[in-house]
Amino acid sequence: MPRKRRGRQLDRVLKILRKMTYSRDGATILDLQREFGASRRTIYRDLTMLQRSGFRFEHPGGEGPRVRWRFTGGQRRELGLPFGERELISLYFCMNMMAPLKGTPLRDGLEQVLTKIESTFTAKERDHFSDLIFTHVVKLGPWKDYSRYSGTLTAISAAILENTKVRLTYTASVEEEPKTYLFRPYCIAFAAGELYTVGFSELRNAVRTLRIDRVSRIDGTKQAFDRPKDFDPEEYIGRGFGMYTEGALTEVRIEFSGAAARSVKEKEWHPTQRVTELPRGKVLLRMQVQGIEEVARWVLYHSPNAKALAPRALRERVEDLALGVYKRHK
Repeated sequence: MPRKRRGRQLDRVLKILRKMTYSRDGATILDLQREFGASRRTIYRDLTMLQRSGFRFEHPGGEGPRVRWRFTGGQRRELGLPFGERELISLYFCMNMMAPLKGTPLRDGLEQVLTKIESTFTAKERDHFSDLIFTHVVKLGPWKDYSRYSGTLTAISAAILENTKVRLTYTASVEEEPKTYLFRPYCIAFAAGELYTVGFSELRNAVRTLRIDRVSRIDGTKQAFDRPKDFDPEEYIGRGFGMYTEGALTEVRIEFSGAAARSVKEKEWHPTQRVTELPRGKVLLRMQVQGIEEVARWVLYHSPNAKALAPRALRERVEDLALGVYKRHK
């Protein structure tokens, strides 16, 4: 479409949009033809464009040039938030994926947004959209009920927004005693069914990743902190294979065969990965990661179709884990 003609169409569509917004009774096709000096086909095309953009019309009485078109009641009240089936499906799908976070501020916020949208529905729209939530479903693997940690999430979220420290009691592992210290939370992250907070530990004097469910006590403080301007949470998390990014940045090399080789080729496991195909259906995976503990467990998971080649520390850790499995099962 020529630029000049396209410009006239957009100008006409915007004028139709304003007319429908401020007119309770809407307009007929004939009204719009007379007002804009356009053909019936052109007006129908303009209305179709608006519908594809998420605006919803009703035209009681069927079709025809004398039937009135108007925005639905909800569309007129909430015109600042036009939406359609695609947007609603995405929101409902996200809500289904967030099942582990039900009863926490993170899921509650999305539910409140959907409630506001649904409050604009007419009875007819409510019937039309009521089954959308069941059209795209999610089956989650084993997951944790984070409603038990809603208080912890609320406290950490508030501290992140206000840039204030929290005093928390944290148990790093079953072998360690709980420790209480000041923590400066930078962000909350969700990975593989687990919730974490990343921030600066005044106990370790370094950035650390903590699991939300291992915080047994948390209290807010009025002590402010400045978040480092050069800290990028996504870049920091991306250095590790999993969520923990401790230790030196290291290149790892792992050889895969059989079903494991196919799985490695089908997915992105790390932003730095390079996959090279080898003879007999094998593949070689290279990646730069910070911390090898989770890599070692991943290699063991794919055994006997995975072999750690480098570094030596990775090979030794896989051997230790495999020996532990052998001793427990012999």
